[in-house]
Amino acid sequence: MTHRWLLGAVLSLYVITVACGSKDDLDGGGVKGILEASAVNLDGEQVTITQMQLDCGVQSELWDAPSQVSQDRTTARLTPKGRELNFGDDPAIEPNYRQPHVQVRGPVSLEVQEVSDIRNGDRDDTKLVTAKAAVKIPDACFANPLPMLGVKHGDFKEEAPVSFQFRKTDIGWRFDKVVH
Repeated sequence: MTHRWLLGAVLSLYVITVACGSKDDLDGGGVKGILEASAVNLDGEQVTITQMQLDCGVQSELWDAPSQVSQDRTTARLTPKGRELNFGDDPAIEPNYRQPHVQVRGPVSLEVQEVSDIRNGDRDDTKLVTAKAAVKIPDACFANPLPMLGVKHGDFKEEAPVSFQFRKTDIGWRFDKVVH
């Protein structure tokens, strides 16, 4: 009986130690915690929106009604009200995307849906994290977070995960930037 209790205590201590980790460790839970804990500054990242969200944005005066600007491109001119929500450019509809997409710029809240890879960066104090993430927009038109587009072969792609760079500091790992 005493051995079972001792074994249980040792296993519990091991689980707590592994779960908490150290400031030197970076795992999927740590990535999610860091990216979701506070606003992340994005600079021109693309997110997808649904047709319903595009229409709602027109009704809410976030952008004008879409108009065709070329044979393969339709855009909705962004308004100052849309810029206040950190949209950075006109929403666009293009044949090589399944859904409309729009650029996001500035501090935004993220939701991490899946971390698929964590690897060493190009410096000893960096890690590259590949993850599916979405941007939370504080507006009734966007009840669900907007999926971020990753970059594959130099182009934004709906199915590609996003690459985040983390940098190790004296107090642990911190988000540094999105890498293309």
